[in-house]
Amino acid sequence: MTGRLGWVALAVVGLLVGCADRERSALADGRLTATPGGVDFERVAIFDAREAEISLRNVGRAPVDVNEVWVEGPEGAYRAEFTHEGPHRLQPGSACSLRVRFAPPAEGSQPGGLVVRSDTRIEPLLRIPLTGAGVAAWARVSPRRLDFGRIEADATKTLPLSLENPTELSVEVTPRLVGADRDEFSVAPVTLAPGERRDLMVTFHPARVGRKQVALAVSPCRGCADVTVQVAAEALERAVVAEPEVLDFGAVPVDRDAVRESSIRNISTEPVTVTQLTLEGRDASFTQNNAGFPFVLQPGEVRTFTFRYSPDHQGAAQDTALYHVESRRHPTTPVQLRGYGGAPELCVSPAFYDFGMQPLGAKVRVIINVKNCGASNEGGLTINTLDWLPQQGGAPQFNHTPLALPVTLPPGGEVNLEVFYEPTELRAAEGSLVMTTNAFSAATVQMDFRGKPEAHAPCELTLTPQALDFGTIPPGQGAVLGLKLENRGTDLCPVKNLRLRDDGGGVFTLPGGDIYGGIMYPGDWFSFQVAFMAPVAGGHFTGTVQIEQMQPANPVLLVPLVANTQAVCLVASRRYMDWGVARPDCPAEPMEVNFLNACAAPVTVNDVWIGPGTTDSEFGFSAVPASIPFVLPPNEAFTVGVEYFGLVSGMNLSPLYVGSSDLPAPLMVPLVGESSMRVEKTDNFIQQDVSKVDVLLVVDNTASMAVEHPRLVEAIPTFVQTALDRGVSLNVAVTTTGIHPVTPTDPANACPGGAEGGEAGRFFPVDHSLPRILTSATPNLAQQLQRSVQVGRCAEVEQGFEAMRRALSRPLVNAADDPRTPLPNDGNVGFLREEAALVVLFVSDEDDHSPDAVDTYVDWAQQLKGQNQPQRATFYAIAPPAEGCATAGGAGTRYAQATSRTGGEVVSVCAEDYRPLLQAVGDKAFSAQERFPLSDLPEPGTVTVTVNGAPSTSGWTYDAATNSVVFDVVPPAGTRISINYRRSCDAM
Repeated sequence: MTGRLGWVALAVVGLLVGCADRERSALADGRLTATPGGVDFERVAIFDAREAEISLRNVGRAPVDVNEVWVEGPEGAYRAEFTHEGPHRLQPGSACSLRVRFAPPAEGSQPGGLVVRSDTRIEPLLRIPLTGAGVAAWARVSPRRLDFGRIEADATKTLPLSLENPTELSVEVTPRLVGADRDEFSVAPVTLAPGERRDLMVTFHPARVGRKQVALAVSPCRGCADVTVQVAAEALERAVVAEPEVLDFGAVPVDRDAVRESSIRNISTEPVTVTQLTLEGRDASFTQNNAGFPFVLQPGEVRTFTFRYSPDHQGAAQDTALYHVESRRHPTTPVQLRGYGGAPELCVSPAFYDFGMQPLGAKVRVIINVKNCGASNEGGLTINTLDWLPQQGGAPQFNHTPLALPVTLPPGGEVNLEVFYEPTELRAAEGSLVMTTNAFSAATVQMDFRGKPEAHAPCELTLTPQALDFGTIPPGQGAVLGLKLENRGTDLCPVKNLRLRDDGGGVFTLPGGDIYGGIMYPGDWFSFQVAFMAPVAGGHFTGTVQIEQMQPANPVLLVPLVANTQAVCLVASRRYMDWGVARPDCPAEPMEVNFLNACAAPVTVNDVWIGPGTTDSEFGFSAVPASIPFVLPPNEAFTVGVEYFGLVSGMNLSPLYVGSSDLPAPLMVPLVGESSMRVEKTDNFIQQDVSKVDVLLVVDNTASMAVEHPRLVEAIPTFVQTALDRGVSLNVAVTTTGIHPVTPTDPANACPGGAEGGEAGRFFPVDHSLPRILTSATPNLAQQLQRSVQVGRCAEVEQGFEAMRRALSRPLVNAADDPRTPLPNDGNVGFLREEAALVVLFVSDEDDHSPDAVDTYVDWAQQLKGQNQPQRATFYAIAPPAEGCATAGGAGTRYAQATSRTGGEVVSVCAEDYRPLLQAVGDKAFSAQERFPLSDLPEPGTVTVTVNGAPSTSGWTYDAATNSVVFDVVPPAGTRISINYRRSCDAM
C-alpha cells in the first residue's frame, strides 16, 4: 500500500529478542537490515499479483522502533504491510516481517521501493529497491454470443466457448452463469497454460419448456473484469410435431377409399432421427405403406406421408398413427386418425353412350341411371345442377328431359335421366352433360355422348282418323279414342315428339304418356290412345295432338281434338266397351250397351253409328233398333250390339255415337279391342344332368372386403369336398363385382389379375396368372380355387348382377378373346355347358348396384337354361342381412330378392363362418325333370312332343291340372325336348 504505516514512539529497550518493548540504552544504538536487500518480482500478469516477504532485523545493540513503512513507485503497483500487529519494536538481534505485493496496473517495467522509517540515529530511513514488470496476460474469449437454438426439453446440448492465452503466463478463466434459468446450464473454470488454446464447454440441459433468461459472465483472468457472453436458448415440449395433429377423412362410402396426407416438421434446430411409422391398429380401415425409414429429419425440414381410409364397416372409425423418433421426452409423435364409414356415393350408368348411326330427323333415347350407392346410414345424395357443355359446330343435337333440381336421393334411391339424340344435320355429333352433386369424390360428373346421322327418303305416313271427336261425355266421366300411324313408304320413317300441343286446359291427356320417338320401317304401324276427362262444370273443349315426322314438306302433323260435356238424358249402361285381347281364330263375343232415357221428357234418337277409328273395319253392329230415328219415352231404353272382329293385329279404337235431340254433339261410347297374331307356341327344354354343375363365383373386390375375403378362402375346401364326395362334375370360375377399372393412388393397393379391378364379367385372373376355369379334374382343386377368389380390393362399386350377365353373355361366353379389350385370350369360352345346371354365388358386404331391376337379371339367367326350367339357374349369396351389421354396408335387399326368386338362399356376410352356406350349395339337389310345365294354356289335342328332334307320340301325357307334359320315364341328361301347341282362346 502507498503511504505511511504510522509512527511508533521510540523507547530504550534492552537486548530482548523480538519486537517486545524495551528501554533503549543511552550509550548504544540500534541498526536495521533488510533481507533480502531488494526484491525483483519479475513478470506478473496485469490484474494479477505476486507477493514477497522482507525480514527486518535489528543488528544493533539497542532496540529499534520501526515507525512506518511505505512504498514508492507507480500508483497501485505495490503494497506493503506487516505480517503481524504492532507495535513494531525490535530488540537487538530480533526481526519482523513485511509482506510486499506487486500487482502491475499496466504493461512494462514497474520500478519502486520499500521505505522503512525507524528511530535509529545512524539510518532512520531504510530503502529497499523493488522491481517488477507488468504483462498483459488474460484470456481472449470468443464468440461473445452462444445460441443453443431450440431443443426438446430433457435433451442436452453443449457448445464450445473458445479461450486463448497468447501470453507466456498461465491464466485462470472463471465463468459465472447469471439469470433466472442459470440452473439449466453448466460450465466449469479452467486455467490456461502460456500459449494454450482451449474450448470451454457450456452445456444446456433444459427441464422446463420456454425461452431461457441467462447470460455468461467470464472473468478472463484473476481480477479481470467480466466479459459478457450472451446466451440464447429455448426448450421445446417436442421437437417433431405433426401437421395436422388430427387427420380427419370425413365420411367415406363403404368400399371406397380416401387418401389424406400427414406431415411431420422438425421445429427444433437439431437433426432428429425418425425410426419408423406405425399404426396402433384399432381399426383395420386405416392403412399406410410409407417406406424410407429410418431417416434424419433436418432442422426445419418437413416430410409428408400418405394414409388411406377404406371403411369396411359403417359408422365412426378411429386409430392413431405413431411417428417413432429418437427422443427421451417424447419417443413418439401421434396423429389421430378419424373417419366415418358411409356417405352419399354416386353411381352413373352408363357414363358414356354411343347412339351409333341414326336416321336424320329421328329422336332416340338412352336411360342414364343415377343412383345413390352410399351406405344406408348416411344422408342423401343431392343433384344440384345438370347442364350441357356448349355443343360445337351448329345446333345442339343432344338434350334431356328436364329434372326439377335440386333433387335428393336417399341411400339406394335412384333417378333415371332420359337423354336424347336428335340429329337435325348431316354431321357427326358429340355432347357432354355435366352433373354436380354432393357425392363423395364425384362433385362433378361428365357424361359423354356421340352419334352419327344418316339420310333417308322423306316419310310417307298415313294417319287415321284425321281428327278425334269425343262427341258428348257426361260430366265427371272419361273416355279414350285412338290414333293410328302407318308407314306406307318404301323407306324407314322416324317420328318423334308425339304429344299434346294443346291439352284444352288439362282435359285431354295421353294415357301412355308422351312418345319421345321411334323408327317405323316400311309397313309398320302403331296406335296410341288419347283420353278426355269431362269436367263436372261441363263445356265445349278443343285440343291438338302433334306428331313430328321426317318430311320437310309437312314436318308436323296436327290432329284436332274436340269434346263436349253436359248433362245427358241417355244413360249408357257401359261407359266403354272393351274386348281385351282377341285373335282372328278366337272370335270375341259380341257386347251390348243399353241406353236409358233418364229424363222426364221424350228424347228423339236421330242416329246410331260407328265413327272413324284406327281401323274402321274392326267393329260392326250385331244389333241396332229396327227403326231410326225414333222417339224414346222417359224411362224407356234401347240396346245396341257391337262385334269386334280382331282381324288387324294391335290395338284398335273407334267411337260409338248415338245422336239425340237433347245434345248438340252425339253421346259417345269408346270401343276398344286388341288383336294378337300369336297362335302357335313352342316350349324348349334341355334335360339337366344332375351330375354336372357350372358354378360362377362373383366376388366383391372393393376395399371393404378385408375381413370377408379370408373367411371365403377358408370355406372353399368345404365346398369343393362336398362336390367331389357327390361325384359332381364341376366347372368353376371366378369374376368380380367390378365393371370399371380403377387405378389406385397407392400402387400397393392395386388389384391383381391384370384388369385393375374392372373384370366386367371376364373370369379372374384376366392375365392368366392362374387357371381361369377349374374343373373337378383340376389337381389340388380346393387350393387352386382358394387362390382364385383372392381378387384384391381396389374397385369402387359392386355390380354383381351386371358382372354375372356379362360373364355369361356374348361375346365373352362363346369366345376365347374379348374383341373389345387389348388383353389377349380374355374370353370365357368353355365354361358354360348346355346340359349342366348353373349356380351363381355372390359374395359381397354391400348390396348390388347394377343398373337394371332384379327381375331383369333373374329372368335373363333363368331363360339362359330354358324358360320353363328355372331350377337350373340358382342364385346364392353371402350378403348383408336385412338388419345390417357393423362390417356391412346397409342391407342386401337385391341379393335377397334374387336368391328368393331362384330358390337359392342367402347367408349373412357378417357371419364368422361361411362354410355352412357352401355346404348347402354343394348339397343342393339338382333333380332331373320328369314334368315339363307349359308357358301357355294349349288348345285341347294340339300338344305335340319331339325328343332330340324326333317326334314322340308315346311315353308321355299332358296333365291339364298342372298344365305340363309328364314323361313315363325320366329323359336322360342332355335330352332336347320341344313341346308345341296351339294357344287356347282361353289363354287370351
